[in-house]
Amino acid sequence: MKIREWLSIQVAKHPKRVVLVLIILFNVLFIAASAAIISSLSLQGTEKMNFFHAAYYTVTMILDAGCIEAVIKDIGTTGVALTLTCLAVIIIGMITFTGAVIGYLTNIVNDFIEKASAGNTRLYLSDHTVILNWNARASEIVTDLLYSDNKETVVALVESGSDEIKKDIEDRLRYTIEKENEAVYKKADAMSFFARRRYLRNNKLGNNVTFIVIEGNIFSQTQLKDIRIDLAKAVMILCNDPSDSVDEDGNRSEEGNPQAVKALMQAADIVSAGNAAHHQNIIVEITDPWTYDIVQRIINAKNLSENCNIVMFYVEEFLGQLLAQLSITPELTYVYDDLFSNKGAAFYTEPVQTEDEIGYMREYLATHENAVPLTLLTHNGESRFCFAADTQKDIGKTCKRENPGCTVALNPPQSECKRVIMIGHNSKIEEIMSCYEAYLSCQSGDLKTDLKITVIDEADSLERMDHYKRYPFVEEVAELDMYHIDKTIEILDRLLFNVPEETSILILSDDTELDENADSSALMYLIYIQDFIRETLRKNPSYDENRVKTIVEITDPGHYDIVKGYRHVEAVISNRFTGNIITQMGEKESIYDFYKGLLRYSADQANGQSRKPQLKKVSSFFREIPPACTAHDLVRAVLEASVASDRHRPALVLGYVKAGGETVIFSGDLSEINVALKAEDKVIVYTGF
Repeated sequence: MKIREWLSIQVAKHPKRVVLVLIILFNVLFIAASAAIISSLSLQGTEKMNFFHAAYYTVTMILDAGCIEAVIKDIGTTGVALTLTCLAVIIIGMITFTGAVIGYLTNIVNDFIEKASAGNTRLYLSDHTVILNWNARASEIVTDLLYSDNKETVVALVESGSDEIKKDIEDRLRYTIEKENEAVYKKADAMSFFARRRYLRNNKLGNNVTFIVIEGNIFSQTQLKDIRIDLAKAVMILCNDPSDSVDEDGNRSEEGNPQAVKALMQAADIVSAGNAAHHQNIIVEITDPWTYDIVQRIINAKNLSENCNIVMFYVEEFLGQLLAQLSITPELTYVYDDLFSNKGAAFYTEPVQTEDEIGYMREYLATHENAVPLTLLTHNGESRFCFAADTQKDIGKTCKRENPGCTVALNPPQSECKRVIMIGHNSKIEEIMSCYEAYLSCQSGDLKTDLKITVIDEADSLERMDHYKRYPFVEEVAELDMYHIDKTIEILDRLLFNVPEETSILILSDDTELDENADSSALMYLIYIQDFIRETLRKNPSYDENRVKTIVEITDPGHYDIVKGYRHVEAVISNRFTGNIITQMGEKESIYDFYKGLLRYSADQANGQSRKPQLKKVSSFFREIPPACTAHDLVRAVLEASVASDRHRPALVLGYVKAGGETVIFSGDLSEINVALKAEDKVIVYTGF
């Protein structure tokens, strides 16, 4: 009974091991018995051999049937019993030895291939990026790493759908590379042969991303250790998409995100261990106050270790602030599309030993021309300066000290009116309205900026928001009926023709829709709006079409080209922007504080929290149009003029937008960028209110 019990346990726990032992045991006994029989029978035949000779020949006959001649020299003189015994050894041995061993090894190889294909093998990596869970932003994180200067390895641990994810990433990377290189080749066509080759060598985009997706349990310490989370440079814990938490009635669950909390606890425990890499960044997405509170408690416990730096990314808040800011200043869509990603200029930080922010800016620009200093940050007791530059190395490149190449004079800040028509809704609607409130709170004294909002939405959504009664800046609320769109057109017609100021039309995408319906409502709204604008221009050729900017939120990047096919549309890919920000935070520990201040409206002057990229019309920003100069000279001149007029509001020029819509972000060697501004152009200025 004990033997049977032990054997049943072994079969249950180690079935492969039991099968291997049985195969070996049976074949050893079979060979021994066969050798004994052949040895005894060979005395009656033509060949005489002992047991060990017989055992050797038994094995050779099993492996090669032709080796029977070593035992049976002459079939006519050999005994029938020996002949039949040898034939039986060959037939049985081929099945029990050759067949069983080959089958067992084949099964091991197949099992290894299946595990490797599924990613269930231990990896030997370091300095890679780990993604736990998968959502619509994850592919943007991987895609943005294409623009990194280094070879990048990304390991994603997901609960299901690995094949689909792998195919999606392959398609996205290939499409991005083809699209970018198409633009590079087009720009190089007009160059000489050698200049073209040099330009293509320096600017062609290649696939520098190795992507591995593993299907398993994101809460398993074993699997987390197998993907070497302890040696990763960044760990990104993603939450589920809003559509995944909507019930059958369309209501969104507010029960928090315990999956993210559990994954963070496991990851933080491994990363904060003594043998882990130093200063690893863990970025965890947050979608609700409950999860925020729990994660904050984990941070208080784990951030005591120098190995573990946990950063919370409040998805709804960041996206709400982003959409509100872009609806107020639509041209920032192109600015952020460049600066938030690794493509082109980006934000970087560098440790500094100074408390004189403005003095540091002036001194830096006098001896450096490859980066623009923006603001002084304090992170974990360390002072760091934030820059806009092509690469981290560009910050340290120096140049010969020269006097400013030009001077400018600035006009005092002027009051203005911002008008936004918001159509539709999403899960971030309250964060958007809160950001509008914060924007108004930044205004003071004679610089009071007026903000007028019109909301057009479906009846049930308006009812959930109590028709926006608690927001005094909401001028009008109207019900949207897709089947009676003329009522909506009447509102647009009245607003666009009876108001003098520029107007932004913000079309929101309902991110709680199922994946197959993603962006469907926003795209339908866009069609109606574009038809209205086109008809308006036909009836009124003198109407200034640049007065109206349409901002469309889309959650699926596949719809980007569809939206960009329409005129005067600034497409906002929510998941692309947030994915890019998460990528930047994973690579740069202290950049989170800068992004937090960049997107949040605040009257607080400390740490530059009130400063934002703003669009200033040349004719109103400058007393006189600046002379033609280099980008470096313009940046220095505007800083000096702003410091002379207001010590608290230094202004740094990041680029400009031509009247026709062309956007130029300063990057690379600023002394090689020539700038010739006109009155109707706009400069991109990083400054306070």
